[in-house]
Amino acid sequence: MMDKRRRWLVVWLWLMLLILAVYRFEWLEGFLKQAFGSKQVFRQRAALPDYMLQHLGLVMMSTGISALLGLALGLAVRFRSLSEFREPLLRAATFLQTVPSAAVLALCVPLMGYGQTPVVIALVFYGLLPILRNTIQGLDAVPEDVSLSADGMGMTPIQRLLRVQMPLAWPAILAGIRTSVIINISAATLGATVGAGGLGVLIVNGIRSMDVTMIIKGALPVSLLALLASSLFTLAEQERFRNGQ
Repeated sequence: MMDKRRRWLVVWLWLMLLILAVYRFEWLEGFLKQAFGSKQVFRQRAALPDYMLQHLGLVMMSTGISALLGLALGLAVRFRSLSEFREPLLRAATFLQTVPSAAVLALCVPLMGYGQTPVVIALVFYGLLPILRNTIQGLDAVPEDVSLSADGMGMTPIQRLLRVQMPLAWPAILAGIRTSVIINISAATLGATVGAGGLGVLIVNGIRSMDVTMIIKGALPVSLLALLASSLFTLAEQERFRNGQ
C-alpha cells in the first residue's frame, strides 16, 4: 500500500509541476529575465496553455496512429500466411526511424503543405518501431505450452491470440507505447518549423532571438510532460504486474 501511494505521489508531483509551468510560468519568468535577460524579439502570439494543447494534440494523434498500426501489423504477422512479412516489416520500421525528422518534414511539406499533417506523419514514423517491435517480441515470448493448452481447449487461432497471447504480451506492448509517447513528446517540438504550433514555437523563437527565458518557457513543459507520461506508464505497468500476481 505504501509503495502504491509513493507511485501516485510521484505522478501527482509531476502533474502539479506541469500545471504550474503552464499556467503560472510568470512566477518563474521574473527570475529568469533577471538572470538571463529577455530580448523580446518575437512576440508570443498565443497563451502558453494554447501551445500546450496543440502539443498534446500532435502527440496523441501521432501516437494513436502508431499504436493502431503497430498492434495491427504485429498481430497480423502472427498468422502463418503473413509470417514471412515479419522481418521486412521490422527492417522497414527501423529504417523509417533512422530517417531524420527534418528530412521527412522537408519531403512532406511540398506535397501536403504546412500544418499538422506532415508533423503527424513524421511522428508516426518515429513512434511505430517501438510498438511494432515490442508487440512482436512480446507475443514471441509467450510460452509454447500456454498456446498448446489454448489449442487443447478448442480455441481458434484468433481466440488464442486475443484471449491468451495478447494479455500475456501486454506488458511488453505497453512498454513500447510508453517509449513511443516519450519520443513523440520530444519530437513534436519540430512542428513549429512547419506551422503546426505546439511548445516548439517558443523554443524555436527563443533560439532565433537568443532568448533563454523563452526557450525555458517552451522546454520546461515538454520535459515535465515527458516525466509525467513516463510515471503514468510505470504506474500502469506496476499495477498490471501486481494484479497478475
